[in-house]
Amino acid sequence: MADDAAGGRADPLAVIDVGSNSVRLLIARPLGGGRLEVLDDASATLRLAREVDARGRIGRKAFARTLEAIGDHVRLARRAGASEVRAVGTAALRDAANAGDLAAALRERWGVALEVLGGDEEARLAAFGAVFGLPIERGLLLDLGGGSLLIARIEDRAAAETWTFPLGTLRLTDRFLASDPPSDGEAEALRRHVRERLAEAGVPAIGAGEALAGAGGTVRNLANVSRRARRYPISRLHGYALSARRLRRVARRLAGLPLRERRHVRGLNAARAGIVAAGALAVEAVAAHARARAVLVAGQGLREGVARARLIERLPPAAEVRRGSAAAFAARFGHPGAAPARAALARRLLALLDPAAGEEARETAEYAAMLHDAGSPVDFYRRAGATTAILLDADLSGFSQAQIARIAAAARIARRPGWEPRALRPLVGAGDEAALRRAGAVVALAEELRRRADPGAVRASIAGGELRVALPGGDGWAARDLGERLRAAFGVGLRVEDASWPGAS
Repeated sequence: MADDAAGGRADPLAVIDVGSNSVRLLIARPLGGGRLEVLDDASATLRLAREVDARGRIGRKAFARTLEAIGDHVRLARRAGASEVRAVGTAALRDAANAGDLAAALRERWGVALEVLGGDEEARLAAFGAVFGLPIERGLLLDLGGGSLLIARIEDRAAAETWTFPLGTLRLTDRFLASDPPSDGEAEALRRHVRERLAEAGVPAIGAGEALAGAGGTVRNLANVSRRARRYPISRLHGYALSARRLRRVARRLAGLPLRERRHVRGLNAARAGIVAAGALAVEAVAAHARARAVLVAGQGLREGVARARLIERLPPAAEVRRGSAAAFAARFGHPGAAPARAALARRLLALLDPAAGEEARETAEYAAMLHDAGSPVDFYRRAGATTAILLDADLSGFSQAQIARIAAAARIARRPGWEPRALRPLVGAGDEAALRRAGAVVALAEELRRRADPGAVRASIAGGELRVALPGGDGWAARDLGERLRAAFGVGLRVEDASWPGAS
């Protein structure tokens, strides 16, 4: 397929996921390095796992509805200019004796091949889609669908081992939750069954430095219910850390409500109300088995994994994903030529001012410098607030939500030193304030230097308790405010001189 690496724009590609609960479409343009620009999506709820009859066949009416839904998605994809349309089937089609008939009808009518994925391949591709945008290297991924529960053990950002269980939300609901609302005994039987199956299969708990990530609509809905129940600064679900405590609370709340009330829970997609209780109990059981303190929500999954596997063989490191994502975002918002140079200068200045700063502090300063004028195209004179709002909901891959909040806070403080970062609680705490003020001061200095000279021509060193900066014509700039900020943040003064000063480096 066409690739933008040669300098042109890549053709869009489309992926249709024929799942046990719904048929879903993704249309995306490759951006290089595995990144995808989502152009459109669509979904149709079919509950296909419930349409396989006693003979193991999809019924005639369900067959027609499924073919019609897939066909509609094919029309959307071709209307969007997709040069390739891939269709994949999951658990329900693995179990359907006439899945081949559906594939033949789809090929005859639309010229699109349907591949029914094995459980291991589905888990591998789901991990390929979900892990790309998360700041994790090792751990477990759970992907809960309508027909199956997939688990992948992640090593070096790849699926090293996979497990597939017939424990999807539709099947668990039908098998265990006969009452409305479910009884305590039914709920406990479901949780116990999931834990026992995981233990029998040898699914490990996560270790130190590892994470439990979660993909699929159920996980995202649980996260949204949790997020909407409290004050929280980021509305995007990707990267949300659903703590084990809040997961238990949400699961018990949803399982304790009758269906008519569950449909109105804030943050819940009403179409999932009938199956979300089983899903919540299953996710709770997986988290308990894994001994996870939180479930890290993945905003992407199988469809993105299928698309991404067409483009790259291995996922890049999370740090590389962050850098590429931030650079692409800066090219869309703000000044693409200035942003990388300003970011490199901020990182260089921080290394001088605080040599002991860790990688987290260095990345905060670097990306706040790269992105801190993202609000300028929206409202130049109120760009500080606009930048904060944009960054908090930006589609930035590879970052945790806490990282995004710190970057947004540092960018805001760079322009508004008196701004209080506690506005971003709970992602930013009182213990973060000093580090954020240091990052903000560095970003402000980097921007002022960039405005006056090519950042590559700026020379700086620490001497005599001062940050000494030399730049062309620098002796005409009185940087008193910045000097006061550096003194407060780092305990050093600021001296700006002409670039001919011989001691600068």
